[in-house]
Amino acid sequence: MSRIYDNWERLVDATLLREHLRYLSRIDSATTSESFDSFHQNRSLSEYSLDYVKLGYAFTYKQILKATSNFRAKNLIKRGRSGDFFRGDFSASSLLFSRSNRIVAPASSLIVIKRIDLKLAKNREAYLSELDFLSKVWQARYFSFLGYCLEKQNQKFLVYKYTCNGDLTSSLFKKNTSHGELKSLDWITQMKIAIGAAEALAYLHEECTPPLVHGDVQASSILLDDNFEVRLGSLHQSGAQDIHSHAHDDWISREPEEGNLGNPEVLTCSYDVYCFGKVLLELVTGKLGISSPNNAISKEWLEQVPRYISINDKELAMKIVDPSLIVDDDLLEEVLAMAIVSKACLDPNPKSRPVTRHIVKALENPLELIKADSSSESWIAALLGSS
Repeated sequence: MSRIYDNWERLVDATLLREHLRYLSRIDSATTSESFDSFHQNRSLSEYSLDYVKLGYAFTYKQILKATSNFRAKNLIKRGRSGDFFRGDFSASSLLFSRSNRIVAPASSLIVIKRIDLKLAKNREAYLSELDFLSKVWQARYFSFLGYCLEKQNQKFLVYKYTCNGDLTSSLFKKNTSHGELKSLDWITQMKIAIGAAEALAYLHEECTPPLVHGDVQASSILLDDNFEVRLGSLHQSGAQDIHSHAHDDWISREPEEGNLGNPEVLTCSYDVYCFGKVLLELVTGKLGISSPNNAISKEWLEQVPRYISINDKELAMKIVDPSLIVDDDLLEEVLAMAIVSKACLDPNPKSRPVTRHIVKALENPLELIKADSSSESWIAALLGSS
């Protein structure tokens, strides 16, 4: 009987959510004068094809306030482009309940609550896009979604499990407690993170039909749990790859302006690969921020650095390697292998970039990669034959 009630209530929650999103879609249609650049611009709700029953649990606004201590400033994690992120915490003496008093998770577990201001048209669109993604993708490599709160008219809330090691941007370097110096993550952990992120993208690009594009791959999008397992976040720009798009080859080298969600012609898997190449280069060099889409300073540097990456001149490659990395000779070859993969991902020609399944294979077999030439065609052939 309880299972029947549970299923019935989830159906009711899903119906309420569907009607709410239809309302938002009508608002977007009625506010065409409020323009914004987005690859989802003017999409109707029907285009999202949300599976409402899979969208977790409906939480009350009272629960959201309790979890964040009324959104106290100390609970603010960061202000993102599509919403503000707050740390949520429940006392050990209680449990986290959904609206029907169904236990969802131990109250001692930490959560992240994303607060979205729907008065901004771009946030409404990002909100729908993120829900669309969450209704389709259930995979361990993605930010664990618990549910939502719809009670406030102009503010909506998405609830996620907390990742205790933050994101790659905040975890890549840690202060040395004895000297106060910044020290990078050990190389084995960095390689683990790179492979995990590549697997997450490969799932979207290779296993989803149609292929899905993340659209915002950067170090701050790569979240890390207590074991440094990757949980890919920043899903507000995700969407299906447009098979009819014909992106200009030179666009991919240009960075979008701040606040610009991108041109519809460049929502492609090859763009994700290019951005992932910048993440790999950030790991290799320790140069923070180069994977950010708004880092104009790194553009010229990115154009110059590939000439340093060559299997035939390891001393030249060492000039760009993070000096704080302490590795033996075998691990040093792994660093060089990651640099070679990064160089292939950053190829100015989108058609020449490797696909994500080949990137995963290369990162999993770095020493095999070193035996091949540095071009993506050569190392793919060396690792995978003609496949």
